[in-house]
Amino acid sequence: MARTAFASPEAHIVVSSDGFFDVYPTIARSDGDKPAYRGELGELGPGIRGIDERLAVRPDSVALADAVQAWSTANGSAAVTGKLGKGRDGTATPA
Repeated sequence: MARTAFASPEAHIVVSSDGFFDVYPTIARSDGDKPAYRGELGELGPGIRGIDERLAVRPDSVALADAVQAWSTANGSAAVTGKLGKGRDGTATPA
């Protein structure tokens, strides 16, 4: 499992090649901190999640960086403050 970190003004996002991404506040964190939100790769946009639910693009690709930035701009603050629920852990807010 590869993990790639992205930072934006709204949130720190760590994308896993295993099919999810974690969202953390922009403040410094320590090992073991739980994410404020855990999302599925499909939330990042078309072409990011493969048929097998895993990452369909390279972790260092421009496509992934752009998708994470767009998602963070649109949803980062809401994810960090809990307005999106906790995500795929079963406590997501209904769509």
